[in-house]
Amino acid sequence: MTRHKPTLWVQRMVVIKGGIAVYDEAFHLGVNIIRGENSTGKSTLADLIFYGLGGDVTRWKDEAGSCDEVYVQVSLDSLPVTLRREITAEGQQPMWIFIGDFAAANASTTTGWQKYPYRRYGDKESFTQVLFRMLDLPEVPGDAGANITMHQLLRLMYIDQMTPVDRIFRFETNDSTIRRQAVGDLMCGVLDVRIYPAQLELRDLEKQFEVAERQLSGLYRVLDSVENSPTVGLIDASLMNLGKERNEVLANIEKLRQRRFDAPAGARKGEELISQLKERIDKVNRDIATLSTDVSQTELAVEDAAMLIAEIKRNVAQLRSGQAATDVLGPLSFSFCPSCYSPISASKDAHVCSLCKSFIDPAADKARFARMRNELDLQLKESEGLQRVRSEKLSKSRNLLRGMTSVRDQLTSEYLPLVRNYVSDADVEIDRLTVRLGYIDRELVDLERQRRLAAQLETLSAEKNSLNTRISDLRGKIKAWSESKERRESTAYGLVQRKTAEILGKDLQSEAEFTKDTPVYFNFAEDRISIAGKSGFSASSLTVIRNAFHLALLWASVLDAEFKYPRFILLDNVEDKGMTQARSHNFQSIVVDMSKSLGVEHQIIFTTSMIAPNLEVAEVVVGEHYMFDKKSLRIRRQAASD
Repeated sequence: MTRHKPTLWVQRMVVIKGGIAVYDEAFHLGVNIIRGENSTGKSTLADLIFYGLGGDVTRWKDEAGSCDEVYVQVSLDSLPVTLRREITAEGQQPMWIFIGDFAAANASTTTGWQKYPYRRYGDKESFTQVLFRMLDLPEVPGDAGANITMHQLLRLMYIDQMTPVDRIFRFETNDSTIRRQAVGDLMCGVLDVRIYPAQLELRDLEKQFEVAERQLSGLYRVLDSVENSPTVGLIDASLMNLGKERNEVLANIEKLRQRRFDAPAGARKGEELISQLKERIDKVNRDIATLSTDVSQTELAVEDAAMLIAEIKRNVAQLRSGQAATDVLGPLSFSFCPSCYSPISASKDAHVCSLCKSFIDPAADKARFARMRNELDLQLKESEGLQRVRSEKLSKSRNLLRGMTSVRDQLTSEYLPLVRNYVSDADVEIDRLTVRLGYIDRELVDLERQRRLAAQLETLSAEKNSLNTRISDLRGKIKAWSESKERRESTAYGLVQRKTAEILGKDLQSEAEFTKDTPVYFNFAEDRISIAGKSGFSASSLTVIRNAFHLALLWASVLDAEFKYPRFILLDNVEDKGMTQARSHNFQSIVVDMSKSLGVEHQIIFTTSMIAPNLEVAEVVVGEHYMFDKKSLRIRRQAASD
């Protein structure tokens, strides 16, 4: 049977109370019918499946609320995984995940189990992120900065009895149109995960562009007060000329010093000044040496970490290639013994090695690949986070080193002239008080300020042009992606609409509008469906419409491999709202016939209190036929036997 990705189906569910299993049943691909009288715990089982898969439940029925935990063994794209959650009235409970089947998970108390919170925080992943990665689903941003969770996906796959029949999604109080639309688009393969991040980036770039414009306007006003508003090139030329003149003034002052007579008392004062300057220069040099060593060590650490990150990425790529090769080639088969070259007879059992006759467990390789990939992904995230910290530290240290070098150069420029031709304290006063030198210094300061403004103006102008280019490019990409999304949306939504009408056309014709050609409209954001422009049907017909739409979603996902719907549906309202027995039996037959016609892996679980007689067969039913004295959870029966 063909498998589309992602595919999720329940293989086994176990409910524990007081260390004893009060429910333990295996499920299968295709249709799974949970049947029994009213009030015997069928909806309780549906809630437990929903919760075990990652849904959020806070209001439990008494029997379920008295249990301790639920285990659900699932197949995630053929990988067996066991999920465990404690049953409690508090919402957003964590999940324990074990890569392997329930038997192996139950035999291991701690080894192999990993606990994940409902929502991620810091560097800790949520169980949604882990399950999405195993199903190769993208992380989808929702509203209020939160990503779409497994609970939100299950709201579209679990059709319960408590939600109004005119709604698409399972009801919850804190809901939003943005979140519903994102979930619907993701499930139909319509969502382009590039669009939303690009829209956020575009919004940030537009804000940066506005800031750059305001700063440029302010700089232009400042430069308007400067005569001729010189450019950086002109200011640099003026600085060079003033620098030459300053050097000439200093040279003339040194000549004057040579003509001065010795003054021992003044010399002592000058020596003190020279000594102070030398101490300051020595201290700065020591700090520069220490900081240079630190910069070199950090650079080496950054290079080493970059090599480690590249190696981890190569390992992840090689692991994926190895897994793909294993999936395609399967286990190796030898025709001759590699030691004595004797012919080897092929094993009749595909799960037994033809060489050493050991049992081969295909699931073990997949589980090992999944664990290794999960560990490498976590290691990569941690390494990249540390690398960002090192890079920031390196940038700050380099900036500080440049500043200290500038201070040292300034001190040296003061120290060297004093040392070369020092005569007396009068010479120091000449150096400090020369009118022309002071004038030049002031003019140099003014020019440097103007240069900073002019340089900032050029930088902001270049930044504004760059932002404008990036904004235009991003707008073009968003437009192209959106147009592609609209084309995909027309294809996917049209398929769901046609399949919904096809299912309605097989109903017992309780409504004139229920034909295979009737126009169907649905809107995930508005959370509603209408048939032939009409939504005011009887409660039982609304139930048929709602179930037909969700079955159409499953059907479309089987026909179109681009759907991200996990080919799984859980129905708990087949005969809800006054459904007649004949209409319920007919709908059950529609479900079974549809399932049999599909050549792709899928799973349909539904509950019923009036199962069609021809469906009371082992191939489709799960568990016993529950009655009031023999309910789905064997709590009272267990207590009676005790």
